[in-house]
Amino acid sequence: MPDDPATSPGSADRPADDGASAPQREESSPEPIDMLAPLFREQPLPPEGMEAPPMWLWMVIFGVILFSTFYLGSYIGDFSPDPWLQSSKPVATTSAVPEEVDVDGAQIYSSRCANCHQANGEGVSGAFPPLNRARWVTDNKGQIIRILLHGMIGEVEVRGSVYNGNMPAWGQLSDAQIAAVITHVRQSWENDASEVTADEVKTVRDATGGRVQPWTAEELVQPENMEIGAVASDTTTALRLMPGTNPRRALTYATQAESHLAAASGL
Repeated sequence: MPDDPATSPGSADRPADDGASAPQREESSPEPIDMLAPLFREQPLPPEGMEAPPMWLWMVIFGVILFSTFYLGSYIGDFSPDPWLQSSKPVATTSAVPEEVDVDGAQIYSSRCANCHQANGEGVSGAFPPLNRARWVTDNKGQIIRILLHGMIGEVEVRGSVYNGNMPAWGQLSDAQIAAVITHVRQSWENDASEVTADEVKTVRDATGGRVQPWTAEELVQPENMEIGAVASDTTTALRLMPGTNPRRALTYATQAESHLAAASGL
């Protein structure tokens, strides 16, 4: 029959349209929202290195900040245009003379003299004379003070040996420093001589203030150069110390030297 569904054209190629096939079509083609559901279930991982710091680290940071604030508040001083003032209290003023600091003669000797005369005071044979058991050191204060103030040049005999050199002047040192190092030398090793004071050095410095050349051994053995404060004892000595000088100028120098000596004697 033409109208029979089973024999109609194309009926063999179409699947049977019954109620059992509907659920199968729904399961084979899900909705778009269902396809995105797994993405919403997975939470993104935090980026590496951005984790929250531990509690102990926060405690350390705040502890350092608290300590720094307390320290600066206690020791930063006052805010003023004078940054060196660290206290609002006025500085006490006094007219008292500050106490004089003791000078270490051994330290001065070690830093300025030991390179030549050695730590044991024996010097270097043929180059630098010894200071131990040397009469130039222990016999007369005037000689050793003059040597330190102005230096010494030429030949000098020390403990039976002749040395020919140039002892530098140390007049740039203070009176107390020169006195301290001379006292150290006079009382060290086998030496046993009296001490030299800063006042004695000052007296010799004032008496020989006009001298610029170093001393020679011939000059230092003169009696007037062995004692404290003497430049020349009389006019003859002054003339002898100035060979080749115009006699009139030498006489003027001698007169001035005697006047200076008289003034120094009244100190």
